[in-house]
Amino acid sequence: MTGEDTETDTEPKWLRPIDPVVAASLPIRIDPRLGVDDDIAYRLQRDAEPLLTMVTVFVTSNYDNVLAAEVTVDAERRLHVLVRAATGDEAAYLLCSDDEQDADRPESAGRDITWQQAEDSEFLTEPALVLWSGEVLLKTGSGLAGRFYNHQSAAAAWAFSTALGMAPAEVFGAQLVRWLCARSKADLLLAADGEFQQLNRYWIAPVRTAAIFPIALPGQEQESVKACNRGETVGRGQLS
Repeated sequence: MTGEDTETDTEPKWLRPIDPVVAASLPIRIDPRLGVDDDIAYRLQRDAEPLLTMVTVFVTSNYDNVLAAEVTVDAERRLHVLVRAATGDEAAYLLCSDDEQDADRPESAGRDITWQQAEDSEFLTEPALVLWSGEVLLKTGSGLAGRFYNHQSAAAAWAFSTALGMAPAEVFGAQLVRWLCARSKADLLLAADGEFQQLNRYWIAPVRTAAIFPIALPGQEQESVKACNRGETVGRGQLS
């Protein structure tokens, strides 16, 4: 493998261009895990056009979650376009803004948050920012937690696509978690997965759950989305 090949392999597929003429000649298939009927499947096929990159991420009024149309191959090595659930990182790329550097910053929570690193250290109060994460709850009682995102839809995409990628018999449900985080700690949480456990061990944590929203999965009964306001830290603290 050449150095040029290695560089191409590491480039995200949603950045790799594809000739729209080539993409238009490929059959479009709908991932059966999306759980849609023939009418919605037809609409999603139309929504997926035109493809400009190897993975074209899009949102549509015909489906509740962020989707991706990916040029891929089947078992017989034949090219086709697969419409599937977008991953969290794919959705985050779609939602980020290249025009304004500050446009992709976490939104303000409109309130302050007070935290304390150790019992004998000083209290620190600073503005709180809103972060989001997705979680998949397993029937074993444990679960999986995704990384933190600026965007609600990106965190929901992580939870939704991760749940669909698992055996249905293993999955109890999926949920979206809204967090309040001290402004000085937000970049740490967005950049590194392991920072949450360290910050959560503070005497008074600078990041805490604000609300939890269930995410409807195909085949599950549709429930109204209700926020479960909690005063204590939940979500990741309960996923072992």
